[in-house]
Amino acid sequence: MSFRAGGALILDRVSVAFEPGKLNVILGPNGAGKSTLLKLATGLARPTAGEVRYDGQSIAELAAEPLARRRAVLSQHVELAFALPVADVVLMGRYPHYGRVPTERDLEIVNRALAIVGMEDKREQPYPTLSGGEQQKVHLARVLAQIWSDGDARDGAGAQRYLFLDEPTSGLDVHYQLHILAVVRGLRSPGCTVVAVLHDLNMAFEYGDHFVLLERGTVAVNTDDPRAIPAEALERVFRVRARHLQVADGAGGLWRFEL
Repeated sequence: MSFRAGGALILDRVSVAFEPGKLNVILGPNGAGKSTLLKLATGLARPTAGEVRYDGQSIAELAAEPLARRRAVLSQHVELAFALPVADVVLMGRYPHYGRVPTERDLEIVNRALAIVGMEDKREQPYPTLSGGEQQKVHLARVLAQIWSDGDARDGAGAQRYLFLDEPTSGLDVHYQLHILAVVRGLRSPGCTVVAVLHDLNMAFEYGDHFVLLERGTVAVNTDDPRAIPAEALERVFRVRARHLQVADGAGGLWRFEL
C-alpha cells in the first residue's frame, strides 16, 4: 500500500505480513513512516492505494464496533482528565463489548488483565497517583481487556485478535521497559497478532520475532532473523556506524552504534 499526505509520499508500495504467534516489530528512524504504517494497519487512516487485511478480510469492510472488539491500539501518550481508579481505566477497554452496564464477565476480564501486567494490587488506586511505568502497564491492561476473548460468541469467538503498540516503552526506565516487553512477549499466541513500534534496536532484537525496517517510506529489511540484517543497512538507515558484538554464549549478540 501507499499513502500520500499534503502531496508528499509518506509510504511507497509497502507490502508486509504480520504473523500471529510472533512479536512483530516495526523499526526505523524518525520520519521513516512507522507511525503512518501503524495508523494504516489499525484502520485509523486509509491508504491512498492498496489495502489492509485482517485474516483475509479488508478492514474497510469492518464497522467501528466489530473492529474495536478485534483490534486494540496502545498509543505512546494517553491523557486522562479524571482521577479514575485503576480498574475503571482498564474497564474502558470493555466498552465495545457491553451495553449500559458491565457484566460480571467484563469485571472478571478486567481483573485478569490487571493480573497479567502485575497491577491487580493497585486496582482501587487513583490513576494519576501512579508512576509513568505503572500508568503504561494499566493502559496495556486496558487494551488487553479490549480484545480479550474466552469463547463468548458476542466477542466473535475464534476471530483473530490484533494488538498494536506504538513505542510502549518510550520514556520508561530500564525496569519498566523490560517488564513491559516481557509481558508483551508473553501475549504471543496463534489467536493474537502483536505488532510493536520500537526505537531501541537491541531490545527489539532481543524480544522480537519478526522485524520490518522502514527507510523513507519503503521496506528496507523484512526478516525473522535479526542476524540477517546487514550492518550496512543499519548504518544507511540510521546514519550511524554499526558493529555487531558477539556474546560468549553464542546468542545473537548486541549492536554497538556510534556517530
